[in-house]
Amino acid sequence: MADGREPIEDDEVLYRRIPTPAYYDPSVSPLPSPEAFHPRRNDLTGLSVYRAKYKTPKQVAATGRDRSFYVAELRAGDLREHGIEVVPAPLPDDPGHAELPGLTYAERRFLQKHEVLLAHKLCRILGPYGPKEL
Repeated sequence: MADGREPIEDDEVLYRRIPTPAYYDPSVSPLPSPEAFHPRRNDLTGLSVYRAKYKTPKQVAATGRDRSFYVAELRAGDLREHGIEVVPAPLPDDPGHAELPGLTYAERRFLQKHEVLLAHKLCRILGPYGPKEL
């Protein structure tokens, strides 16, 4: 049985949670803000994404907070074609957790090109998923 440590294949779908309206408001733009892919303080080893073989978009959006989220859908092979590495990084309670190790908090000042690429070219937006849908 898979435990999340198996290699991520190029055709695998990955998800990233995007808060609304902070980083995506479809009434303003059909594209999310590059800030949705900007590493935060806790992204020490890479930007978190989730493998579709382990989680649905609704599960990725679920946070227990009383707000809505969109989910960015990415394909691992598309990321790799643009020099963005993706690796398994399972957590004890989440075998579907993965990371983009080149996109870390320490490197955040140098990642604008990657953030724009992820937001404007490589993702498809799903949702919104709010507390009532979850």
